[in-house]
Amino acid sequence: MGKKTTTAEIVSQQIEDMIAEGALQEGVQLPPERILAERLKVSRPTLREAKQILSSKGLLKSKQGGGTFVSSSLNAYISDPLMELLKERPEFKFDILELRHTLDSEAAFLAASRANDAEKKNIQEKYNVMVDLHTSREDHVASALADINFHLSITEASHNIALLHVTKSIYDVLLSSIENNLKHLYTISDIEHSLNPQHKLILDCILSGDSKGAKKAAKKHMQFVNKSISEMDKKYERHKRFLHHSSVLSEKK
Repeated sequence: MGKKTTTAEIVSQQIEDMIAEGALQEGVQLPPERILAERLKVSRPTLREAKQILSSKGLLKSKQGGGTFVSSSLNAYISDPLMELLKERPEFKFDILELRHTLDSEAAFLAASRANDAEKKNIQEKYNVMVDLHTSREDHVASALADINFHLSITEASHNIALLHVTKSIYDVLLSSIENNLKHLYTISDIEHSLNPQHKLILDCILSGDSKGAKKAAKKHMQFVNKSISEMDKKYERHKRFLHHSSVLSEKK
């Protein structure tokens, strides 16, 4: 005969579900104990026991006199030395682009059919911020952050927990990749006139509920980025060869 599940374990599972499904985001503070206990219809001692269970799993963190928070490092267990290697070595940028090709296109497909009004509004707001920064060309880091936040808002609207957690787990790698890509893409004259319409098409398809269109638009966007960066790499290598040959020919005997 199996062990009987306690009320505290049931409550901890409810809170755990909220975290897994994104209702409780990383770093967010839980409501005050009295209020949360009332909402869950349990006693405060039972709630405290449930919180202790989640704290032992590393899902919650308590601050002395400051309340209880969802752990801000939920995806730390997914990171490893390879992630740091991918982040630090720009030569792996095409591996990252291939990964983004898959993640972003699937997220766009799902978001188009699942996003609610609040999520659509959030995606629109993230798009507006991104376009302003892309157009100004003043801050590569801020532009990269705005870019990934736009795509992340789409992933959040996909309602696919596995997809969201995988994307968040490689957030730093993606941020580094996008920042590096934008730094190079900005060397192309009027590149924002290509990037902004591509992002707008993804946005419009999601807002209108066109799943296939959203997936196709996301794929075309990543193909454009991949092709543009590949062509820049080839141009850079040709320039390096030219400089090398020039130095050899001009070298004094």
